[in-house]
Amino acid sequence: MASKSEYEKKKPGVLQWILFILIPLILAATIALIIMVAAGIDVGGFAKKYANQVPGVSSLVSDEEKESGDVEQKRLTAAIESKDEQIEQLESELEAREADLEDLNEQINTLNQQLETKEEETEETASDPINDISTSFQNMEAERAAGILANLEDDTALAVMEQMSKKTLGEILGEMDADEAARLTNAYAAEEAQ
Repeated sequence: MASKSEYEKKKPGVLQWILFILIPLILAATIALIIMVAAGIDVGGFAKKYANQVPGVSSLVSDEEKESGDVEQKRLTAAIESKDEQIEQLESELEAREADLEDLNEQINTLNQQLETKEEETEETASDPINDISTSFQNMEAERAAGILANLEDDTALAVMEQMSKKTLGEILGEMDADEAARLTNAYAAEEAQ
């Protein structure tokens, strides 16, 4: 029996068991956990996976995940609604700018038409040199106009004669040399016949 009492005396106590076995085990697990986190391993994911398999703990983990998932879903829903509002606002701004663009295009078309009209009016009212010469001859004395008309080239003289009134033309031709008046009259008649 003496041997039993010695063994019982030497039997490790709970304190020794905690000191020599449990503390080094906890320390080794902590160091391993730190190394795994530093290495980029998702330790929390593994813990949740195995915690979901343990009855009782799985209901706690699932509730936390549901709550965090609900919060995330609410945050994302709010973000989507905010973006939808921004899209609607931008679409309304786009429609307003397109309407402004259409108005400006209409104004451009109107101004282009006005410009074309003005150009046509300018062309019509532009001074025609033949018309100006014809008017000058009508305002001159017939004798002087006859001398000038006789010295013009035939094409120019005919163009001027076409612009004159018949009365003024007759007076000017009456003051010309007969041969010259006959030549211009024949050319004028030939041009009128065409």
